[in-house]
Amino acid sequence: MKPQRRIPLLLLVFMLAGVAHSQQMPFVFTLYGGLYFPANLHFTQDYNSHSDLIWGGGVALPITDQLYFTIDESFFNATAFIDPALDSSRSLSEKFTHVGILMKQPLSQATLLRLLGGVNYVPVKESFTSPHSLEQSFEAEKKIGFFLGTGLEEMFPDGRASLFADIVYDYRHSHLKEMEGDWGGVRGIVGVHLFLF
Repeated sequence: MKPQRRIPLLLLVFMLAGVAHSQQMPFVFTLYGGLYFPANLHFTQDYNSHSDLIWGGGVALPITDQLYFTIDESFFNATAFIDPALDSSRSLSEKFTHVGILMKQPLSQATLLRLLGGVNYVPVKESFTSPHSLEQSFEAEKKIGFFLGTGLEEMFPDGRASLFADIVYDYRHSHLKEMEGDWGGVRGIVGVHLFLF
């Protein structure tokens, strides 16, 4: 996402932090990482892998004791050599922006069931490089998709942090001829929530 497009997201984050502070509500800061499994039919063949690393972070603001409004961004990059002898390669990058709702349902005193969903914005870019030709890049059209997920969360004894694990599905389809198909996928992530009062 370009810097000028990131500004409204940052402003929203600061506004949420101000509301949380004024109402003495916990402002939740999130960090996570894991594996992303792209749904594109050609990914495994083109990149010689079923998955690659994804990482990200975000914030959440409680609406009720069990319901949170969430915003997060995550980043995925994969690279493969098409022909090592010719030093030619291809790369794929996807940036995920999620805006949605997280619902937590207690299973025990410290364990929570997590259900999450909302809309996503996912710029997708694929590039081809070779020393014998100019770099070629294709970007999927800018569209809004959706995400759904579930997971488990374990609260730390002091109540100021928790550890969670989620499985999340992102849907993002492209009709661009050079990149036609599903550019969403499934991620398995582990992360931490920090509750800032």
